[in-house]
Amino acid sequence: MASKPADLKRDSEFDHRPDELAELRALLLGQQIVELQELHKRLDDPNVRAAELSQVLAKAVALSLKRDRELQRSFYPIVEQALQISVARNPRLLATSLAPIIGESVRKAVANAFRSMAENINIMLERSLSFESMKWRFEALRTGKSYGEIALLRSLRYKVQQVFLIHRETGLVLQHISVQGEGVSEAELVSGMLTAIQDFVRDSFTSQHSQDLETMQAGEFLIWVHHGPQALLAGTILGTPPPELRNVFARENELIHQEFAAALASFNGDASAFDAARPHLQNCLLGQTGRPKKQSWWLVGALAFVVLALVAFGALLHRRNSRWEQYLTRLSNQPGIVVTGAERSWGHYWVWGMRDPLSPDPLQLAAESGIPAASLEARFMPYQSLDEHFQRERDFAAEKRRLEQQMVLFPVNSSVLTPDQSIRIDNIEESLNKMQETADKLGHQTKVVLSGRADHTGAETKNTALSEQRAQHVYDALRERGIPSDMISAVGLGDSEPIRHGSAAYQLEVNRSVTLKVQSQAQGERQ
Repeated sequence: MASKPADLKRDSEFDHRPDELAELRALLLGQQIVELQELHKRLDDPNVRAAELSQVLAKAVALSLKRDRELQRSFYPIVEQALQISVARNPRLLATSLAPIIGESVRKAVANAFRSMAENINIMLERSLSFESMKWRFEALRTGKSYGEIALLRSLRYKVQQVFLIHRETGLVLQHISVQGEGVSEAELVSGMLTAIQDFVRDSFTSQHSQDLETMQAGEFLIWVHHGPQALLAGTILGTPPPELRNVFARENELIHQEFAAALASFNGDASAFDAARPHLQNCLLGQTGRPKKQSWWLVGALAFVVLALVAFGALLHRRNSRWEQYLTRLSNQPGIVVTGAERSWGHYWVWGMRDPLSPDPLQLAAESGIPAASLEARFMPYQSLDEHFQRERDFAAEKRRLEQQMVLFPVNSSVLTPDQSIRIDNIEESLNKMQETADKLGHQTKVVLSGRADHTGAETKNTALSEQRAQHVYDALRERGIPSDMISAVGLGDSEPIRHGSAAYQLEVNRSVTLKVQSQAQGERQ
């Protein structure tokens, strides 16, 4: 409740200054001070300002829209941003709101498309392999028109006698043209009949007002109606029209809506504004009364041969493409091969990527898939695959190289193993076990040949016997360490295959030795 001027004397603000000037100010300006306090409260309190603004906002917006469109234009970016935020936050809400409209439009479009497709197939079957169709195609190339337009003017016997442009909401005729001397004289009667029948169909057969009557048979006449947002384009047709005629009606009605959008929206009964639309109606007065000529059977045979040739070529092309796709699939599924790109062009093929050296050859796989290796260019960069099988193959190869680099040395004219060489045999036994373990996982069968040697300083027969003894001693040492007898074998080479040639001490030393040679094959293979 607002304070009274007399009460200001008792306020704490005035109690602190109990002078005569304060009392005089309270007596003279008390009401104004109260009003200023109320005004400050209204301005400082956002809830009070919002409540007062809500009472006049709707009226202010209505007055602004009557005066000009500035306020409406200023709301455009706000509404657009709000709509974007709403769609990003909850797209299901907008989809649910638009679903009834979009679903109905899609169903109608699909129904029209299927109906047009059926009509086009029927007409296509009648026109195919005919001399007239070849003439129409040549005429289309010569004149620059589409084949559908030429077929529309040349094919079937029909005539569009009259065309009506009807306002959708009022049912009034906006324009009407007809073939000279034909058609009805009272266009308003036709318009009223179409409107009444349209309303009857809507009210009697469906509750959805978007289901419009598009075709009606009246005796020997066929009435086609194309429904636009604000106007209908109707035509009375005599005979059997081709499907392309519907596209003509749709195109002209769309052009009318584009050129006369403002006039259609503000139509008040004056049809003079649509006099300029008569050329669009005139474009719908099409027809053809000539009889098609008989087919030329020799041309039919030639065309049949061409069709068969095209079918054979298509089958060959499909077979080639299938082989290529199967090859790419097989190549991509091959361990150790990564395909990063592929191309083909008229019998030549390119494929590139990365390949592990242990993986199969892409050219060999192409030959197995029916693709000539000469027509394939494969560009693969080497890399090491992490596939477990390839890792084992590399481990096996490393152990094999390590074994074949081992060498057991002997003194001059002796086949006795020295202590330091016995330690080397222990290392050989460990490497043999590792290699055999890896070979078992790979399914490989391995055999190690122990080759004994002697230097060339002694007699040949003595060197041969000495080399055999050295190989046998290494064989026996490995057998004592648990190496299976079927895995190793010993052979003496004498001095026939020296490791190094020459008479220096270090050259003669390496020739008094036993070396190892690993032989490996996959299980089931023959040597």
